[in-house]
Amino acid sequence: MVNRIGQPTAMGDADPLVLEGLEAHRAGRLDTAGALYARALAVAPNHADALNLSGALAFAAGRYDDAIRLIGRAIRAKPDHLDAHLNLAEAYEAGGRRADAIAICHKALGLTPDFAEAHARLALLVASDGDPVRGLAHARVALALDPDSVEALCGRGMALAAMRGFADAGAAYSRALALAPDDLRALTGHAALLRDTDFIPEAVALYRRALALKPGDAALMASLAGLIELDGGIDEARDLFAAALAIAPASAEIGFSYGRCLRDTGGFDAATSIFTGVIADNPKYAPAHLALVRMKALPDTPAQRKALARLTGDAALPPRHRVQAGFAHGELLDRAGEYDAAFARFAEANAIHARARHAAGERFDRAEFAARVDLIDRTLAREYAADAIGWGNPTELPVFVVGLARSGTTLVEQICASHSQVAGLGELRSIQRAARTLAAHNEGRERIGDWDTAFARAEANRHAAALATRAPGMLRAVDKNPYNLISLGLIGALFPRARVIRCHRDLRDIAVSHHTMFFGQGNSYSSDLGDCGFAVRAIDRVGGIWQRELPLDILDVVYEDLVANLAPQVRRIIDFLGLAWEPGCLDFHRTERHVGTPSSWQVRQPVYATSVGRWHRFEKHLGPMLAELDG
Repeated sequence: MVNRIGQPTAMGDADPLVLEGLEAHRAGRLDTAGALYARALAVAPNHADALNLSGALAFAAGRYDDAIRLIGRAIRAKPDHLDAHLNLAEAYEAGGRRADAIAICHKALGLTPDFAEAHARLALLVASDGDPVRGLAHARVALALDPDSVEALCGRGMALAAMRGFADAGAAYSRALALAPDDLRALTGHAALLRDTDFIPEAVALYRRALALKPGDAALMASLAGLIELDGGIDEARDLFAAALAIAPASAEIGFSYGRCLRDTGGFDAATSIFTGVIADNPKYAPAHLALVRMKALPDTPAQRKALARLTGDAALPPRHRVQAGFAHGELLDRAGEYDAAFARFAEANAIHARARHAAGERFDRAEFAARVDLIDRTLAREYAADAIGWGNPTELPVFVVGLARSGTTLVEQICASHSQVAGLGELRSIQRAARTLAAHNEGRERIGDWDTAFARAEANRHAAALATRAPGMLRAVDKNPYNLISLGLIGALFPRARVIRCHRDLRDIAVSHHTMFFGQGNSYSSDLGDCGFAVRAIDRVGGIWQRELPLDILDVVYEDLVANLAPQVRRIIDFLGLAWEPGCLDFHRTERHVGTPSSWQVRQPVYATSVGRWHRFEKHLGPMLAELDG
């Protein structure tokens, strides 16, 4: 909130009271400030500064409706009060009225087109509202008018991050923090960028700084907890989520995040209770409905089906929530054996998801994807095999479980992690981070053989040290990010003695699983049947190319064989890891650990084969998908 006064209002005795109140306000004596503003309003009920500053106090206390009412009165009393326009935009945003926030900023620009602060505020609002191009335009105008505008720099950072201009976004946030080290928007915005570019410990550090500046802020606590959970600090994350929910018990988002954390650590009863409570307080909160369906904890009743259908069709809900409701409805029908009806619900959810992705500029480009695969086949695979010799670290600690998503990677990791000498670290994103770091460092060097060998080795050493920290005393540490399949060339270069387990499954079952499951990010192809078949076949081809060319030690595990003949397949896996046999590996479903994937519930059940051949249930609907898979 902007805490200052405009031109003198010529309202007599009120002005000195407002000035005295503003001095107390800035000194943090908020009760005194509020009393003085009230006295000013008793003298002059339409004093614009007193109304605006009283609204700022209401905002600080979380009384957003009161803030909107008071600041709105200030603008009616003085239509050209630009600071009040900014404050009203902030109050609207906090109250969930983003469209009104954007409108009031435009109204301010109508009064003063070169109002830098309004352009800066619009940069943040519009970028976060899904229009980064317009957000970036407003940031440019604001920075031309005021090069040191921290808010404009944050808006620029947010817009560029959404457009995947990560380096420039980082530069914008870094400048913002240099100008204002304690600015919460800069701290949290930069932390979000670091999270999205896989610099998780660095993002955690920024959120800790933000929380130190605003202790007890439930939203900050929950955001920090989510990052700490990604970084492996499960106990601290769980405690932070619980503390945040105690502060903000009505927050569906915090409740859901806490429930998900409990679920992913095996606390299904507690998670069910949390999710059920979220729905009781927020019946339209679709993520909790879907979470309960996945744990088979949501009763399949006519009323529940109608509720999910209403949520899917509710245009007032965020598209992500409508999509999740549709998938939840489809899963209930699928489980009940009503396959045609289930597929109709999946199709509806995917259509909504596709429209939302396209509106955000996210489209699956078949030609671009095919070109990437062909580049690996024509040159990269052989270059990595021939020219990256001697880059890496000889450690045998890393194990990479790779394969298409939904090919059994979580099950295989759970089996490995059931051994006393193996740490299952989940879906790390450190290989993707290493790939970006190396590509940026070697920009302009076209051939892999021309890359900086010493820099690559340093990156391998850093990664190996991080694994050792996450898996103290262990002989093996498993990274089961399925997308590492695309990066096996780099993995072979950095860790030539790593073990790789490649998971296989009937591609038709994988493609159907992709098309009938909600992916919060990535998998942009999953919403379209044809794209899904094309992408699944292409990614599988990439795995075959790497396996043909690389000297890596790779074990193939076929999902259908694993569930049909569990004991011998589990022994193969443990033997491949070079470890002594432990019978507990057959009881993998009893292993207590964090599993942060959609399969977190399934891998804690005894092995079952009901998903084998699942594609047959929907065969008559799968024409475009099957055509691409057969191609």
